[in-house]
Amino acid sequence: MRRIYAQGDLDGACFLYSIVNAYAALRHEGPDFAAVSRAFAQVDHPADFLSGIVGTTGRYDLQYDLLEDNIRRVLALLGGGTFTVRRIARAYQVDLLEELLGENSVVVLRYMGSSKYLSDMDHWVCAVDYEPGGRTVHVACSTRLQRACTGEACTYAETFNERSGCWSNDMLLPGREHTLVDGEAFQITWQP
Repeated sequence: MRRIYAQGDLDGACFLYSIVNAYAALRHEGPDFAAVSRAFAQVDHPADFLSGIVGTTGRYDLQYDLLEDNIRRVLALLGGGTFTVRRIARAYQVDLLEELLGENSVVVLRYMGSSKYLSDMDHWVCAVDYEPGGRTVHVACSTRLQRACTGEACTYAETFNERSGCWSNDMLLPGREHTLVDGEAFQITWQP
C-alpha cells in the first residue's frame, strides 16, 4: 500500500506534491481527492506546474512570500485541523532538522543534487525524519515511484520511521552530493 503521493510523468508539480505529502505525514492519512483538486485549482501560476521543464522555478523562484502563501492556502483547503507554516529564512543546513522535525511537524524543502535514489535533481520533498549521527534525512518524494518502476523490476518501497511515525521513500545522504536551497524550507506544524 502506497502512502506517499506521486506526481505525474508530464508535470513539474513536486512543490505541490510535497505539500500533500506533508499533510499525509502529519495527519497519518491521505487527503480527500476533491479537496486536493480544489486546492490545486486555486494555486498561483498553475501553468508553471504543468511542464516537466518549468516546475516550481518559473514565477515562484525566490518568491518566498508566494511559496509560503500557496502552502498555507493548499493546506487550508485540504482541511483537518490547523496548520502553521513558517519559512526558515536563515542559512539552511541539515542539522536544523533536529529542531524543526517533531511529532507534529515536518519540513517542505528544496534541494539540488542527488538523493539515495535520484540524481541531478532540482526538487521539492517533505522531510519527515532525521538521523543526527549519520546526517541522513528521510523524505517523502513525489518522483521516487516513477524512477523506481521504469520497465525493469520495480524497486519501490516505503519505510516507516518509528521516531516520527511517518513514512518515507528516499533519503538525503552525506555520501550523495546535494545542496539544501537557502530560504526554500518551510516548517509545517499541525494541531488537530
